Amino acid sequence: MNLNRYAMMTTLLLAFMLGIALAEESAMTDVGARAANVAMAQLGVEMNDPDLLAMTDASYSMIEGKTTEAAIDGVSEATGCTIGKANLLIIHRSKFNPLWFFFFDKESGEAVFLQVREEAATSSAEDLEAMSDEEVFSIISKEQISADYMLENAEEWNQKFDEKVFGGNEFSLTTIANIWAHPEVSYDFLQAACLHNHLCPGVSSGYFILNYVEKKLPITDPVNQSYKVIACPVWCKEDAFQAIWDATPGKGGLFVKGLTGENRAALPDYAKDAAGIYIRWDSSTSTGDGLVVGSNSSKVKELYGIEACEGPWCWWTSRLESDLAYMEYQGQPEIACSTIMEFEVDQNNLTQLQEAGVNPYVHLGIVA
Repeated sequence: MNLNRYAMMTTLLLAFMLGIALAEESAMTDVGARAANVAMAQLGVEMNDPDLLAMTDASYSMIEGKTTEAAIDGVSEATGCTIGKANLLIIHRSKFNPLWFFFFDKESGEAVFLQVREEAATSSAEDLEAMSDEEVFSIISKEQISADYMLENAEEWNQKFDEKVFGGNEFSLTTIANIWAHPEVSYDFLQAACLHNHLCPGVSSGYFILNYVEKKLPITDPVNQSYKVIACPVWCKEDAFQAIWDATPGKGGLFVKGLTGENRAALPDYAKDAAGIYIRWDSSTSTGDGLVVGSNSSKVKELYGIEACEGPWCWWTSRLESDLAYMEYQGQPEIACSTIMEFEVDQNNLTQLQEAGVNPYVHLGIVA
C-alpha cells in the first residue's frame, strides 16, 4: 500500500470516528435540552428566568461506559442557566447513578425532576427526536418543594420520600434547592453541597468551622501557606474543607481519624465539643499554627428557635430546619465554634499528629 493511499484511509477513518463522536455528543446535548424544555413548560417559565435553577448529575453519571457531560450544554442552551450565573449546579454522584435533571422555580417553589431512560440516552439524535417524553424519561415528576410548604406538610412530603418522587434524590435536591434560594447563600457553600451531593447540618457546620479558622488563622501567603486538617471525629464537615480549601487526602491536606467509644469519652469537659484539628501550614518554613476547634450545633438551633420534633419525618425536617438555621447566621461562625486549644507545630509534630494509630488529642496533651 503506497503512503498516499494509507494517509487517505487513515484520514477517512479518523473523520468517521470523529463523526460518530460528534453524533453521540449531539444526541446527549439533545437529551439535556429535551429535559429542560419539558420542565420549563411544566413550570411555566422561559429561558433566562432569574428564578430558575437547574441541577444535574450529568458528567458524573456514565452510560455504557461513556460520560454524559454534553447534556449540560443542552440544559444551558435551553434555559440560559450557567455556572457563571450560579444557577446551574452539577451534583456529584457515582458513575453508576442514573442520569437525571432537576429544575426549580424559586418564585413558585415548584420543581420538576426527570430521570433518563438508558435506551434513550444511547439513541441517535434522529431516533431521540421521534420519541415521546415518556419514552425518553422514566420519571417526570413535578412537586411543590419550598421549605415552608415541606415543613408545614411534613406528613404529605414524608410519603413522597417513600414514593421516591425524585428517584431517591428527594433529600439531596430539596435541601440544595432551598438553600440556593436563600438570599445569604454563597457560591463556595453551594460547591461544598454539590460535592457532598446533599445539604445537611454536617456540611453547614463544616462551613462554619472553616470560616472560623480563616478568621483566627488567615492565609497571608497563598503561595506557601495552606490549611491541613486532622479530622477527628469525622462527619460530613470534611467535604466542605475539600471543596473550598482543596484540603484533600491525596494531597496531604486531610487526614481522617475516627473518635468513638472510650476515646471520645476520655475527652475532658472543656473539649467535649472537639471537631478536629486545623493547622495553617507554611511550606517555606515547615512550621505551622494550629487550633483545636469545638463545634456545637445546638447553639444555632436554639437561636433559630427549632423545636423538638415527633414523627417519622423528623429525620429530614430537622435537617432542613438546621440548614436554614445555619444559613441565617452566615458570617457569625463564633456562634457555634470555639477555640479549645492553640499550639505551634513543626514537621516532626505534624507527622506524629497524622500518624496512623496516634490519638491526636493525646499527643496534644488534651487527653492524659
